[in-house]
Amino acid sequence: MKIKKWDIIIISLFVLISFIPAAVFAFQEQRQTSGLYAEIKVQGEVFQTVKLTGHTGREEIRIETKLGVNIVEVVDEKIGMYEADCPDQICYSPEFVSKPGETIVCLPHRVVVEVKGEAPDKDGTDIIAYGGEIHDHE
Repeated sequence: MKIKKWDIIIISLFVLISFIPAAVFAFQEQRQTSGLYAEIKVQGEVFQTVKLTGHTGREEIRIETKLGVNIVEVVDEKIGMYEADCPDQICYSPEFVSKPGETIVCLPHRVVVEVKGEAPDKDGTDIIAYGGEIHDHE
């Protein structure tokens, strides 16, 4: 039995075609994870991930636990706490966040909203809030 020119061409073609699904899935995964997204955690567990880059319009995310109710709002490419029935209401400041590393925390309900992404903050400044005061740390 002799291997012919067309046998090699056909086998090579099938080998190349077999890599197409892997390339498509890798491209889709890269597209979904690029840009900014917000990770909403409730009691330390990821509740939902929301893509911010390219988001348009308004979307509400309702979080109900035995500790209370929070409503997170996504407006265009920003995310913020729209409503919370916690007693201290500190989670309303800052209103909306959109830069990687910025967070909104509702301590009584154990809800954390954190913006994540590939592009770090351009000035390299971390903002940490303690009891309503804002302190810059380099």
